Amino acid sequence: MKIRSILVDDEDKSRDNLRVLLAEYCPAVEIAGEANSAATALKLIRQLEPQLIFLDIEMPGGSGFQLLQSLPAPRNFEVIFVTAYDHYGIAAVKACAIDYVLKPIDALELSTAVEKAMAQIIPQQENSRLRELIANMGKPIAENRIAFPLADKIIFAAPEDIIRLEAAGNYTHVYISGQKKIIVCKTLKEYNDLLTDQHFIRTHQSHLINSRKITAWIKTEGGAISMEDGSQVPVSRQRKEEVLKQLIK
Repeated sequence: MKIRSILVDDEDKSRDNLRVLLAEYCPAVEIAGEANSAATALKLIRQLEPQLIFLDIEMPGGSGFQLLQSLPAPRNFEVIFVTAYDHYGIAAVKACAIDYVLKPIDALELSTAVEKAMAQIIPQQENSRLRELIANMGKPIAENRIAFPLADKIIFAAPEDIIRLEAAGNYTHVYISGQKKIIVCKTLKEYNDLLTDQHFIRTHQSHLINSRKITAWIKTEGGAISMEDGSQVPVSRQRKEEVLKQLIK
């Protein structure tokens, strides 16, 4: 499980050093972005919605504390302060930081701080999955949403918003209306079992489509189907008759 993080420090060398240490000692940390000022960090936080922020305290144009004060509640991320000044320790605790690490950074201290952060972040992710499961219980199945777990988050989509799914080995490419393609570490069969009663048709060993997103039947050898997203999905010879039956119901 990856933890989506950003580095905030006005010194390039400090960010470079932290990046190297995280890659070597904290592989679960994924660096999604970096900022060299509080103002830049504010934009980055809103854009990337990080789970963990490595935050310098003294920076030109605004301190790390001021950055946190400028953010509206609730704060959906953990903070590890990275500072060269040990007298900030009490202030860091008051600012609800998960931990603070002194420069020059000790790898063990950094690793310990990250473990503390993960102990808070991972249960939050699991709670999100549980809340979604509870919300779906007792609803008509057509209202249920399908969970697509990615490395750093879980995307939920209603079946009617899913255009098609395409197998890629042990992975599945998922195409959802209004979103970029996502790649999920699950087989197409798993989603086929979930969606066959939701107007989805298996046209090919590698393709599962939403019949309500079809725009045209193409009369080629074997047949093909045009989808709402502009793609053309093949129909295998073995499945052609069954697919046509489902389309004319």
